[in-house]
Amino acid sequence: MKKIIGFSVLILFILVSCSHKDKPEVTEELKTALRSDTKTFMESLKSVLIKEIQTNGIVNAVSVCSDTAQILTNNYGVAKGIYIKRVSFKNRNPLNVPDDFESKVLKMFEEQFHKNQLKPESEYVELIEQNGVYKVKYMKPIFVQPECLNCHGTEEHISPQVKDLINKVYPNDKARGYQIGDLRGAVSIQKTL
Repeated sequence: MKKIIGFSVLILFILVSCSHKDKPEVTEELKTALRSDTKTFMESLKSVLIKEIQTNGIVNAVSVCSDTAQILTNNYGVAKGIYIKRVSFKNRNPLNVPDDFESKVLKMFEEQFHKNQLKPESEYVELIEQNGVYKVKYMKPIFVQPECLNCHGTEEHISPQVKDLINKVYPNDKARGYQIGDLRGAVSIQKTL
């Protein structure tokens, strides 16, 4: 009987030891990969948007942000093995509402922006553990570019046709009134380690 109890304790110890994961580190290599993913993602969205503006005009380009961007975002995340989205307090698409973590970081970005401390190279990285699973959460600010004003600018920047379409597609739109260089929101990435 003592042998069975001793053997059971040994097996339990081995199982616990093998199942215990060391806390992973957020390495510079990981941060570089997340920066690269963010840059590539945003460049691909911008490229598709500009091509649509040049080819079919601003009104048709609204569909890039409303439909195509969500598909591209999902496909990019799946291809890279990450969960990625764009978030903003002044969201247009209801899918871009920040969660609690993203809200905390967006508030931090806003405070830095108002103090002129938020830069294009700014970022936020945090390692979290949920139910024994480690995830890295990464956020990078999005700043308003000139082409953004066609749909996100002040009243004089947005054409009546674009306003009508946005009002129709997004009746609860909060994403207007921006100027070049304003903080628009952030790219949010979550990766399981």
